[in-house]
Amino acid sequence: MVAVIGPQSSGIGHVISHVVNELHVPLLSFAATDPSLSASEYPYFIRTTTSDYFQMNAVASIVDYYQWKRVTAIFVDDDYGRGGMEALGDALALKRAKISYKAAIPPNSNTDVINDVLFRANMMESRVMVVHVNPDTGMRIFSVAKNLQMMASGYVWIVTDWLAAVLDSSTFRDLKDMGHIQGLIVLRQHIPESDAKDKFISKWNNVARNRNITSGLNSYGFYAYDSVWAVARAVDKFLSSGQQINFSTDPRLQN
Repeated sequence: MVAVIGPQSSGIGHVISHVVNELHVPLLSFAATDPSLSASEYPYFIRTTTSDYFQMNAVASIVDYYQWKRVTAIFVDDDYGRGGMEALGDALALKRAKISYKAAIPPNSNTDVINDVLFRANMMESRVMVVHVNPDTGMRIFSVAKNLQMMASGYVWIVTDWLAAVLDSSTFRDLKDMGHIQGLIVLRQHIPESDAKDKFISKWNNVARNRNITSGLNSYGFYAYDSVWAVARAVDKFLSSGQQINFSTDPRLQN
């Protein structure tokens, strides 16, 4: 093994980062956005996506623009969610605002648990909701919130880029019952227009048609593609310079 690409969550990224540090193998992560995952702590961790530090500063800028001073943070209670909340708190502090209430949702929660968490959040003063969860939990949050009358006028919902990724990779058939997400402010990672991007999208669409793939491309798909290219180019340059790759059994793998 010369490199690891992935994983698709920050929580697993923390675990694997410890392993690759021991084995001295680079980990290229296209989806681990937790700001606490850093090269200073994990020297073999290479983030090939954008840290949540940046989108939390974007959220804080929206809050500051409308001169809101308090927000309610709704987040999944894992490394990804907690890391995002820490970054959001720091970003809001720079704008003289703050998180007035943290509504933590345990991973893999059922609808009843989500309902209880949102009910308590609705009892708090702030009506500005910042949602930073994973897709499995997130889509149920909005239907529960609608039942609790929390999607009505007077509420603001700001959602981090996980929802944009879901919408971009969904088909029209999947989105037919999405009326309960109307009116949300949703962040999306910016992929600049380029000839390379257009060629990749065209190639993806051809492959999708031929293989009957129904999901579309989201920003993480672009980052995953670029991550594979980065590894391939590094190996090619290494071998082209006359170097050799030798494999041997590492006794630490037993542990």
